[in-house]
Amino acid sequence: MHKTHLSILVGLTTTVVVSTPLMAQAASFDFNRLQNISSKPINSNYRLSLFGNVADNQGYTAFFNLDPLAPDFGHRDISLNASGNGAPYYLTGRQGSPEEPASGSTRTASVAEIAGFPTLSSFLNNNAISLSSIGFGYGVKSDRNFNTTWNLGSDILGQNWFASPDSTIEERIYTANPNNVESFLSFNTTKIINFDYSNIYSVLDYGGTTDISDDIDAGFTDPVKATRVAGLDPLADALADAFLQDVTAAGGAVQLVAEDTAVEEASFSTGNGFGLLNFKFVGSLRVGRTSTVPEPSLIWGIVMTAACYAMVPLRKTFLKK
Repeated sequence: MHKTHLSILVGLTTTVVVSTPLMAQAASFDFNRLQNISSKPINSNYRLSLFGNVADNQGYTAFFNLDPLAPDFGHRDISLNASGNGAPYYLTGRQGSPEEPASGSTRTASVAEIAGFPTLSSFLNNNAISLSSIGFGYGVKSDRNFNTTWNLGSDILGQNWFASPDSTIEERIYTANPNNVESFLSFNTTKIINFDYSNIYSVLDYGGTTDISDDIDAGFTDPVKATRVAGLDPLADALADAFLQDVTAAGGAVQLVAEDTAVEEASFSTGNGFGLLNFKFVGSLRVGRTSTVPEPSLIWGIVMTAACYAMVPLRKTFLKK
């Protein structure tokens, strides 16, 4: 989602990454400028604000193959005013990071604030449950390979990412096999809610100069369905039910939006053959309605079915004659 905020210098045999302290900024991304990603963040009065600090063993990890000639190394920036940081090939929440030794993380972020969600708020207050006990996570499943997490696929310009030397905007689409990844809510370390699969859309505006202090980035998913995890204990099950009641009341779909636009320093490390960078996670879960459009083949099937039914009376009339 975020930029790496560092320079990746490719040598003959090694990759060297240099991190530099940067000045924070406050800005917002103009999603109307997107040309290739049709999905957009929804506005909602129902939000769970999320924060995951690297120092607390949370956050997310961007990583890539250490071999600059490998197909999963990532690509170079070509956009107007791009700083040359490049695009990491893989994304996962900290709990799915390939770092060594393993972080032991169980979540990407914790709930920091709540807006709307009257049923959930009442349940938390009545049962003295702190917001921070509710966690959010996304990434590769624990029994899958690290390289099956969300990634840039073939990393082809015009297919997996979109950019031009004439525009400051870059759009990236991170995808995965839905069977290999997950996103969820947890109560302490117990998963209570699963979210359906979505691509992760990463968008960047490189600003008016090549200095990264005026860059803006954001990441988001499509609005998706939330379902309760089976076999929960009574308290966790009731907590999941309170969340789902509010989701249903507010539109039925949940969207993840990463909205931290302050640049930050990132340190480089290696693990399991990858170069990796751990970042804090700042974002929200928003509730609204889905805007899913049926596939063209499905639409055509519906039209043909309707047409067939419409002709039944005509055929009966003709046969009577």
